[in-house]
Amino acid sequence: MTYRWMILTLVGLMGLSACSGGDQAMPTLHGAIFDPPRALTDFSLTSTTGQLFTLSEHRGELVLLYFGYRTCPDFCPTTSIELRDLYQELGESAERVKVVFVTVDPERDDLESLTRYIAAFHKAFIGLRAEGDSLQSLMGQFGVIAERRPLGDDPQSYLVDHTASIFLIGTDGRLQAQYLYGKDYQDILSDLKIILKATPRTN
Repeated sequence: MTYRWMILTLVGLMGLSACSGGDQAMPTLHGAIFDPPRALTDFSLTSTTGQLFTLSEHRGELVLLYFGYRTCPDFCPTTSIELRDLYQELGESAERVKVVFVTVDPERDDLESLTRYIAAFHKAFIGLRAEGDSLQSLMGQFGVIAERRPLGDDPQSYLVDHTASIFLIGTDGRLQAQYLYGKDYQDILSDLKIILKATPRTN
């Protein structure tokens, strides 16, 4: 699974602009920077909050978004734990950050089970669910790939090899950075603090 994930991640990074020196607004960020930030098409999906999650309604906040699935044996729980630790270390600044998990396995991740799963890491985290073209369109915006890998004859027994990255959406609603799996969450925390300090509150 490790090699397949590496291939999926490299494919998902196609089109990514890395910071290349010169005059950059925040040159000390640790993530793979989209320069300029990438515009995103607004989306509105069913969420574990009981209401639709609409990206444009979170302008002024930072959004940490990642794709995964509830029965993922490794990448997803590890990422979720690190995001929990990051969120807790943000302290009062956490109110300006949304952590959002999008399932790539809607067939097995119904909203009820997804709600229990995401709440087990932090009650403030939000799970999103979409199917078919809606999910594929959202994944396409971020260059995310997810491929089902059967484990046997049972159609419900499979893993999903998927791009394992955290995506940072800036306060203006544009895609600002991508953090590959394995990036120290302290680096992401540092980036968030830099951005939040440089970005005045909108209210």
